[in-house]
Amino acid sequence: MKMIGSLFVTGPAGTGKSTFCASFKDWLQEQGFDAGVVNLDPGAEMIPYEAEIDIRDYISITEIMEQYSLGPNGAQVVAADLILERLDEIKESLEELQDYYVIFDTPGQVELFSFRPGSKILVDQISDGRAMLIFLADAVLAKSPSGYISQKMLYGSVMARFFYPMLFAINKIDLLDDDALESIRKWESDPEILEDAFLRESNRILKDYYYAILKAFREISLSTRLYNLSAREMYGFEDVYAQMSLFFTGGEDTDTLYRDD
Repeated sequence: MKMIGSLFVTGPAGTGKSTFCASFKDWLQEQGFDAGVVNLDPGAEMIPYEAEIDIRDYISITEIMEQYSLGPNGAQVVAADLILERLDEIKESLEELQDYYVIFDTPGQVELFSFRPGSKILVDQISDGRAMLIFLADAVLAKSPSGYISQKMLYGSVMARFFYPMLFAINKIDLLDDDALESIRKWESDPEILEDAFLRESNRILKDYYYAILKAFREISLSTRLYNLSAREMYGFEDVYAQMSLFFTGGEDTDTLYRDD
């Protein structure tokens, strides 16, 4: 038996990806499911969870810097590509996570995972085609129309790189008041409201450019269901799990080792 399914957590630096991975693993286990986290960030200095598989056991940023005479950023790029050379070892370790929901914590810099040529191969191989992605946007940045649009555009670019179901989530909503959350909800449900808010915020000389972008949101269904999350408060996790369950098991809760105990 293979893993039930996998969730790849991506998004810009500072959006709380690692904290979400830790909290969501705990939440799944509290519900009685087997769950584990795989760290795919070789440059992570610390992680707030006990990883079932840690890419830092296979790849060292320090060694890459010394071997190739690179700085930290260049070493991160090389490390992202070197992960493919350890695919067989990673897949062998994943065999121990049978009947698990596996959460993959991707590199802090979104481009190191989402825009490297080998990333699609990596996801295909280690998930065996049973993958979902979740894009975490920053709540504080998203409370302004321009910040919301910029993160939604990045979400769209990541979605174009992978061909799996993908969720758009606003993390750290505990930092926003009710009025800000209601504005974001309206922007997601009606791009025309978002357009009006953006034009009030910005210089109208940009109107045609962003009008075309927002029109594209509507035409390609980039306006999707919005998932409000708080990793600190474990808020919104049930909605994320519901989508995972729907995709991986047809909406039926899967019996796991924990649930059998």
